[in-house]
Amino acid sequence: MRLKKLTIHGFKSFADHVEVTFENGITGVVGPNGCGKSNIADAVRWVLGEQSAKSLRGSKMEDVIFNGTEKRRRLAFCEVALVFDNEDKALPVDFSEVAVSRRVYRSGEGEYQLNGTACRLRDIVDLFRDTGIGREGYSLIGQGRIDEILSARSEDRRKVFEEAAGIVKYKARKLDAERRMENTRKNLTRVEDILAELEGRVEPLKEQSEAAREYLSLRDELKSLDLNVYLARTERYQARLKELRESLESLGEAVTSFEAELAQTAARREEGQVRLEELEREAAGQREGVQHWIREVEAREGAAQVMRERILSAERERDRLRKEREAAKEGGGGVNRHVEELQRKIDAETAALAELDAAHEGREAELGRFEAELAALEADAEREKQQIIQSMNKLGDVRNQQARLGAMRAALEAQLASMEADEARADAGSQSLAEVVEAAKSLLDEESARKRRLEAEVSQSVEEVRVSSELSSALSEKVSARMADRQRADSRLKLLIEMQNDYEGYQHSVKQVLLHARKSGASGVHGVVAELIEVPERLERAIDMVLGGALQNIVVERDEDAKRMIEYLRNNRFGRATFLPVQSVRPRVLDARERDVLSMPGCLGVASELIKFDPKYRGAIDSLLARTVIAEDLDAGIRIQRAGRYAFRLVTLEGDVMHSGGSMTGGSVQSRVTNLLSRGREIDELQRTLVRLDDELIASRNELVRQEAERTRLKQERAELYDELHRQEVACARAEAQLKAALDEQEAHRKSVERVKGERERLTAQLEDVAKSLDALSGNRQSAEENTAERQERVRQMMEDIYQKREIGEKLRREVSDERVQLATRRRGLEATAADHARLIRQAADLEKLILNSGAELEACEKRLFESAKVLEQDALALSEGKAELDRVRGLFNETDKKRTDAQRENQKLSDAIDRLRAEIDEHGEKRHRSELQLQRVETEFKQIEDRIWEDYELTYAGAEPFRQPDFKLTESEKRIAQIRARIREMGVVNVSALDEYRQTVTRLQELTAQRDDLRKAEKDLKDIIEELERKMESQFRREFAVLNQNFQRTFVRLFGGGRAELTLSDPNDALNCDIDVVAQPPGKKLQMLTLLSGGERALTAIAILFAMLDLKPTPFCILDEIEAALDDANIDNFADYLRDYSRDTQFVVITHRKGTMERCNALYGVVMEEKGVSKLVSVAMHEAS
Repeated sequence: MRLKKLTIHGFKSFADHVEVTFENGITGVVGPNGCGKSNIADAVRWVLGEQSAKSLRGSKMEDVIFNGTEKRRRLAFCEVALVFDNEDKALPVDFSEVAVSRRVYRSGEGEYQLNGTACRLRDIVDLFRDTGIGREGYSLIGQGRIDEILSARSEDRRKVFEEAAGIVKYKARKLDAERRMENTRKNLTRVEDILAELEGRVEPLKEQSEAAREYLSLRDELKSLDLNVYLARTERYQARLKELRESLESLGEAVTSFEAELAQTAARREEGQVRLEELEREAAGQREGVQHWIREVEAREGAAQVMRERILSAERERDRLRKEREAAKEGGGGVNRHVEELQRKIDAETAALAELDAAHEGREAELGRFEAELAALEADAEREKQQIIQSMNKLGDVRNQQARLGAMRAALEAQLASMEADEARADAGSQSLAEVVEAAKSLLDEESARKRRLEAEVSQSVEEVRVSSELSSALSEKVSARMADRQRADSRLKLLIEMQNDYEGYQHSVKQVLLHARKSGASGVHGVVAELIEVPERLERAIDMVLGGALQNIVVERDEDAKRMIEYLRNNRFGRATFLPVQSVRPRVLDARERDVLSMPGCLGVASELIKFDPKYRGAIDSLLARTVIAEDLDAGIRIQRAGRYAFRLVTLEGDVMHSGGSMTGGSVQSRVTNLLSRGREIDELQRTLVRLDDELIASRNELVRQEAERTRLKQERAELYDELHRQEVACARAEAQLKAALDEQEAHRKSVERVKGERERLTAQLEDVAKSLDALSGNRQSAEENTAERQERVRQMMEDIYQKREIGEKLRREVSDERVQLATRRRGLEATAADHARLIRQAADLEKLILNSGAELEACEKRLFESAKVLEQDALALSEGKAELDRVRGLFNETDKKRTDAQRENQKLSDAIDRLRAEIDEHGEKRHRSELQLQRVETEFKQIEDRIWEDYELTYAGAEPFRQPDFKLTESEKRIAQIRARIREMGVVNVSALDEYRQTVTRLQELTAQRDDLRKAEKDLKDIIEELERKMESQFRREFAVLNQNFQRTFVRLFGGGRAELTLSDPNDALNCDIDVVAQPPGKKLQMLTLLSGGERALTAIAILFAMLDLKPTPFCILDEIEAALDDANIDNFADYLRDYSRDTQFVVITHRKGTMERCNALYGVVMEEKGVSKLVSVAMHEAS
């Protein structure tokens, strides 16, 4: 076997498709640092299954995909393929040429292929196991791998030696055997735990099974006694029911008679009530008239009384006014004299104050003018001081600015001259750059348009592949789901058919009767009730719960058929069964009154009318269900039963049963795999489902085949588009780079021109500003110096005037303040005098007004007295007329009220008669109700005992007859029943299934004991296998290690030109786990450990170990990645010569920088980066070159 070819596409820096062909001998790979030489070794390692991105010098696996450059876009996937010549069948496959390839996408998807067929990573690893080829083998020695062989941890170093010794496959088998032994031990522990648990359960189950036997014996005895008590009590209940029904009939006739008489009396009272209501309406109208005239008379009396009070009040007011007028005339003269004196005093004081005010205002005006002049003078002086300070500051600034602007003008003139020369040179190249940019844009537009079209096609293709893949996955899942559904439905159908054919779920006795009828061909047996009725799925639970064991009642044609089957059961001791002869069964149905409840909310109808069956079985089915009503739920059921007086049986859709008499049965229902009612319906549904699923499965499979073909076609188209897009991306990147370079150059030129123009304009404007500023500063400096001297003299004179004016102003302020105090005192005296004067004037005016008003008021009062007397006379006349009308209306009302009272007495007599009749009806109704309750209680007790017998034993009265005992003693039997029930209660909860559970547990215990023995034997066998593998591994490792040591000693001497070396085991007694030490003695040195050697010596020693491994088990090829980098020229020649000699049997691929190695190569590949970031390969055949 030899390596023929390596194909790389998109791996790391190899963006383009690269193919490397390997001949016999040594193939060298050379190139500068960073060009991508080592990526060839990484590609081989990667295609052989390397899973560590770190080992490939990356952080994540997608780092191996070409990630793009400044000119190229990154790729969507990468692929590497290795082709081997397998003519000698060194690889265990029936191919003369073996191609191994690996592809990975940026989405994370990846795939391996072996000769173009998809395979697993494990298949690749197994293919090259023990050949020395692999990601962990010694056929790939990469950068730094030499030091790892010699200096890494012992367990890591051992892997290489174990691979060379060929024990890796045994080690893998040992690990597999250890895993299986660990699983066996876990299973053994689990089995032993279960055994311990079962052994602890056996004895308690044994005791429970014995208790179950006693319980079953007591239960059988209790059943016989219960049934005989039921038969005896049934006869008593029937006699009592007959007596109560006759009593109810007589009481009903009496109640009917009383109700007729009550109806007549009620009609007469109704007529009297109508007459009474008419009289009451008439009396009410007259009562309203009386009330009206009473209110009218009272109002007129009140008005007359008010008028009288008004006249008395007016007379008192008239007397008061006369007295006040006389008093006012006497006091008016004295007030007028006092007012005249005060007025004269006020006039004199007012004149004096006016003179003082005029003089004071003149003095204050003089003071205000003086203070204003002083303030203005002080402000002028302050302003002059500030102007002096500002002028001095400005003068200093002007001197500084003149010096600075002079220097700036000289510098600006020099810069402006230089800028004008630069601007002239920049204008020359603009036209040629514009033409270059336009040409680059045209090229880029053409390439980009083609690229966009390809990207759209690629996107569409990727989307189509994705949609196709999703559709294929969905179709595959759909096919799997259909197959699973069909398998479940088919298994379920087979189970139900087997259960139906074997009468699974039926009582043993019923099953034996049906099997006997099938075998003997007995025509009189029609089947069980469950088979003869068809129940809607919604009603299945209700019918199942209400019929219970009656579903297994056997319908036969005649009594003789039932008798024949009963004898068959008795003779064969198969148990008991209930038979329904079609010709003799007589059902009970709901009467007309009871059927009224069927229209109530929540009532679905009568059970026998809601199911389907052959009309010839009407009597048998009605005997079971004709008096059973089905309701939606318990709430509706309770309302229905109350309306029907608990006379029939009712069942809800949830299976809760309300028995006639009032007892209720309900609660949770354990889910069952299937019941007798739903079995036939489910079989039909499953058969239809299977037909539908078969059709859907065939259609889905056909669609999946078509979709897979379409998916393959789309993936091929996508790969072709990816390749074409990649080529176009390269063209676009090249055009973009050209355009970018042209635009950058044009933009740089434009900015340079603009910068020169802007700078020249700025300098020109700045120079003009500097000249203007210098001219202005010269004039400002001269005027500032002159103004400063003048302002200083004016300020001195102003300050002298201010000091003189301040002394005069202070004296004037004191005089004005004294005059202001004197004026305020005289004003307060004048104000008090004026207040007294005003008060006396108001008092004199009030007296005059009082005299005038009292005369007018006295005249008005006289007038009111006259008018009030006249109104009083009119009110007295109207009051007399109102009293007469009131007497007339009151007489009419009294007459009508007497008639109303008579009608009320008559109606009361009729009401008393009605009450008496109702009392009679209630008394008889109460008696009837008590009788009904007694009847209901007796029926309930009778029904309860019937239901209990049915629930406990699933037997009716007819079914209990065969258990009747002659000379049965009820009292003694009831005592025995009590004793049995007491014993059963004393036993507590009895596990009836303990008999079967005990038997099953014993069987399970025996099976698990056998399993435990098997597991112990398997553990021993695996332990023997592991020991045998360890012996074989140790034997082979020691043998191969000794040969490897000899080879190492020989290669060491050959490569070093002398000296000696050896490989040693740190613990010879533990060859498979101990450390492996390397001891070397180069020529002229003493024997020492490897770690004490120089770097070059260590590298050469590692190379000697590598060649020793190749001697032990030659590999088809070996890739060496700069392993001789640490060697000097002399050792390089030794290494290269040895390598050339060894290459007669082994292919070598050497990645190197060293000249000596290159000289011995049969072929050289050069790796270069003509384009930054993209590696390319150049090959040279050395024999052709020579």
